[in-house]
Amino acid sequence: MKVLYILNAAFMGGATISFINMIEGLMVKGIIPIVVIPRWEIRDKVFMDYLESHHINYYEAFLTMSALHRPTNLLTSLRLCISCCSMMMKKLLSFYELMRIVEREKPNIIHTNTGVIREGLYVARIKGIPHVMHLREYQDLDFNWLIFPSKSYFEKKITHSDYIITITEGIREHFHLNGKTNAITIYNGMFSRHDIHYNPNKQKYFLCASRIIPEKGHKDVITAFAKFYKSHQEYNLLIAGFGDDTFIEELKHFSLSQGCAEAVEFIGYQKDVRPLMINATALVVASYYEGFGRMTAEAWFNGCIVIGRNTAGTKEILDITGGYKFDNVSELYASMEKIISLPEADYQQQVLLGQAKAADRFSNETNVSQIYSLYINLQQRNK
Repeated sequence: MKVLYILNAAFMGGATISFINMIEGLMVKGIIPIVVIPRWEIRDKVFMDYLESHHINYYEAFLTMSALHRPTNLLTSLRLCISCCSMMMKKLLSFYELMRIVEREKPNIIHTNTGVIREGLYVARIKGIPHVMHLREYQDLDFNWLIFPSKSYFEKKITHSDYIITITEGIREHFHLNGKTNAITIYNGMFSRHDIHYNPNKQKYFLCASRIIPEKGHKDVITAFAKFYKSHQEYNLLIAGFGDDTFIEELKHFSLSQGCAEAVEFIGYQKDVRPLMINATALVVASYYEGFGRMTAEAWFNGCIVIGRNTAGTKEILDITGGYKFDNVSELYASMEKIISLPEADYQQQVLLGQAKAADRFSNETNVSQIYSLYINLQQRNK
């Protein structure tokens, strides 16, 4: 079975990692993937090497998001109008490019791996090919994008897909898909259900691991840690991830103003954060609206308690696994204090219980099995 996957990115962000985990298992089941990536997108060597080493055919196209940055003043409003015109031209080019790719590859299914690109749906309708729309983001809440031309228009259009996958129940509800028979929630796969770890000898640091952008809430973490650090100067805060250099410098200056700069370490992008999680006292996830939140689920596989903001995907995962939820900086600080005061047996019990639940709900095996069943259903319906 050939499946054409349409991606919105070619760098190793959460959606791309989830995609790799998904097709890795699907290829074992006989799925032949063909990948389409945006022509202008930065190429991550790890991702491109993966495609080439697994002999996965890929194409470039003028894929562009059906979403725009929200204007903040008159100048950005004018830029928005220009962006709209540019977007429409690129979308038209993207449509014809996808038509040619489909005519050449003749896929059995088109699977759009993001909610912000719609041309795959239009091509699928014209060609009579089953289409899967994989909603991996809120769009407006998590990235502050304007959904083009409106959220209600988008909600109406996506119901024309044969299946709509949402990576959380929260996203499903956000787009008013509850009750839709062609909508299903399938959580992302993290690791094999057997690939779990627990190190009881935790080191004295809290970990943040995400892109370093304002939406991830790093300032709240630093503020809470600064208060915690006054009484616990043996602890550090490790901030892993890539981001805008200007914003990183801003956070460094902020740490200095909060009196904890010597204990806040910016360690950059880490190819493998698992060792950091295995040894961390806790992972802190402060994103304001996380579509899913891979780090939250990954932490449990690696035996790490999570302190997460009580919103969106982070809340949904912690509702399943347990952990510590916070609504404000004071509650985040209190959670830090509570975790370090836990007796070792209680800490271990919380971790192992959360780990078992994560392995059941967020494993690669569960994700792949559900996606594959969906494909088989589509294939049988299309005979």
